[in-house]
Amino acid sequence: MKSKILLAALLAVTLIVPTFAFEEIQCSSDAVFSAHSCNQCFKWEAQSQWDTVGYLSDEWVNTSPTDMIVYKEIQEDPRLVNLSPDQTQWFQLPSSQWFWEYTSEFDNIYSEAEDGYVLESGKKVTWIKSKLGYGYQLAENTAPAWENIGMLVFPLTSHALLSDGTISEDSDVHNECVLFTSGSPEPENPVVIKRLPETGPAQFIMLAFFAMILSFVLVKARKES
Repeated sequence: MKSKILLAALLAVTLIVPTFAFEEIQCSSDAVFSAHSCNQCFKWEAQSQWDTVGYLSDEWVNTSPTDMIVYKEIQEDPRLVNLSPDQTQWFQLPSSQWFWEYTSEFDNIYSEAEDGYVLESGKKVTWIKSKLGYGYQLAENTAPAWENIGMLVFPLTSHALLSDGTISEDSDVHNECVLFTSGSPEPENPVVIKRLPETGPAQFIMLAFFAMILSFVLVKARKES
């Protein structure tokens, strides 16, 4: 049985093309953004039951006139907010533990002098991503089509490096939010893998895509055995 599931998954992989259907929108377009203190807002395609999103990442863009510094110790992990708990259930797969990791690109901007991660004015860096094989699955969805059912929030807290060499005590909390709405009624076959791109440009890694699908299939196979 497991071999048949794996074979079906491998055949399905050849037919799946990652969809880049997200778009940046005005945060004023929906009251749900202000309710979650969103500073930059995006909308993702509608999600149906058993849909899964993975390869999550976020860009830190320094639009301020000064260099900014980030300390890992005070950061909060990105989180998925269930906007319709009576009608939907989201799960972190394979688990919530060790879901997120900092990127090597982010580690490269570490400043020993400042004991933090410094991003120069006008620069950007992909600072956080979900681990390979991890994602969010919509395990239950009875919400009407187009109703808001989930929001992925990427919070980032930074401080300004002042011209006199000191660090501002005032923190800048920036929340990037991706809104999910309800899609069509539930299809019969689960394990539909979709890629949620970062809020800036990113390359899709096919090898990682194969690995994530196999990870979800193996989890499902173990549950059915």
